[in-house]
Amino acid sequence: MGESILHRLMKESVSQELAGEGYHVFFEPPYAPSRFLSWAAYRPDLFGVRASAERQEYVLVECETRPSWRKMASKNFRSVAVQTRLNSELSLRRILVVPRGTLSSVDSSMRLSWETWIYEGATFQRFPMACDASTSS
Repeated sequence: MGESILHRLMKESVSQELAGEGYHVFFEPPYAPSRFLSWAAYRPDLFGVRASAERQEYVLVECETRPSWRKMASKNFRSVAVQTRLNSELSLRRILVVPRGTLSSVDSSMRLSWETWIYEGATFQRFPMACDASTSS
């Protein structure tokens, strides 16, 4: 079964958002395009890299048109390993993108380690990870 139009539009919109934040974005990379990162049996919908001498920033994005905990658990996203450079800060973001009206299908425990973006017509309503909710404005 091929990729749905909605799934493709979600990926393209997220890619544009991340590029606007300065990330270099890769679509469904078969391997980690950074020597400081590795994963096994996992391929995110989008992978973003933003790096400087002082900071390494990575983002893993999963776009789910029909989200479910079972589907997310089967993706093996926990296999991601990150090695930081000396004297460098590290940031690893995980973003789950779902269409408006499907958020109730997402297990609330996902919010502990994933930002949630609700997609509606090329725009997003963004929710930080639950542990970050008290620190964001």
